[in-house]
Amino acid sequence: MTPAEIADGADGRIYAQDESRWAEDPRLVWHVLATLFFAGSTVGVLSLLLPHPEVYDDAGLWTNVALAYATSAVLFMAARVLPLWCVQLFVLTGTLMITRAVYLSHDVSGFYTMWYVWVGLYSFFFLGRRVGLAQMVLVGISYAWVLTQLTVESDGVARWTMVMATLAVGGLMVDALAGRLRALAARHAAIAGERADLMVKLEEVARTDELTGLPNRRAWDEELSREVARAQRDSKPLCVAMLDLDRFKEYNDRSGHLAGDRFLKAVSAAWRGRLRATDSLARYGGEEFALTLPGCDLEDASVLVEGLRAVVPGGQTCSAGIAAWDGDETPARLLGRADTALYDAKKAGRDRVMTAAI
Repeated sequence: MTPAEIADGADGRIYAQDESRWAEDPRLVWHVLATLFFAGSTVGVLSLLLPHPEVYDDAGLWTNVALAYATSAVLFMAARVLPLWCVQLFVLTGTLMITRAVYLSHDVSGFYTMWYVWVGLYSFFFLGRRVGLAQMVLVGISYAWVLTQLTVESDGVARWTMVMATLAVGGLMVDALAGRLRALAARHAAIAGERADLMVKLEEVARTDELTGLPNRRAWDEELSREVARAQRDSKPLCVAMLDLDRFKEYNDRSGHLAGDRFLKAVSAAWRGRLRATDSLARYGGEEFALTLPGCDLEDASVLVEGLRAVVPGGQTCSAGIAAWDGDETPARLLGRADTALYDAKKAGRDRVMTAAI
């Protein structure tokens, strides 16, 4: 739904169309209405406790107050169980209570009449223009009835017109304001969503090697810390391998840097195809790669790494060092032992796997 459609409110639904605001927290719709009933009943109490005209039917008005308080309590609880469309029925109930209060006060121009405006403002703001207009029609019918019952003067039409005009103008102004608020909320939500997506993409870029598409050193260091914590928690083996492409500088000098980049991509693709879903391969820097092997002991890890060495393309070779977590050491210490084993493999003539002593 576009902000314009949200602002229009012309479809008359109880802002289930209002997904930018009321549908996210329908309790707000119920609780505001409950608060209006509570406020109206409290004002009603004050009107009966303070000096008031003798024509008031005090007993009847006290029952009205009790009904309004009871309705307020029901509305606070209804937010959890009733569908949102039932709000319209309670708004109509409020209109009938106001009409009863006006009738029992025998005063068609008293302050009870002003509560009709509350109905209009609430309906237009929370329920949309079409429902607001429908509720206004019901208010007009109710007020016309009470005028015919209590007014013998010739100004009944004028009174009715003034009340309804006030309700209509106020309601339409509130509807316009609510539409604007909903449009702003929708735009804010869209901007917030775009910002969140951008942050996710930026985070992904910051953790990914641009050339190979593998996790970079930062991402792999975080992954290693998580795997060490998991191995400690689950009491399972964990191995770390460092792999280095042999004589890669010579390959670059001989074939050119573009060919070297293509070679790194090919190696990455070949190795990813041989790894388990639980393994994590990263480009650690230059021609050096790092690998976590959860659930692997040294023997299993050596077999897996030898499988990686076997698929290095172009007749090139690589060296690797493997270290098994000793159950206590830090991620940095574990990585350092794997790196030392890689150094030993290079020193021993390259094109081989060496395991680190614990």
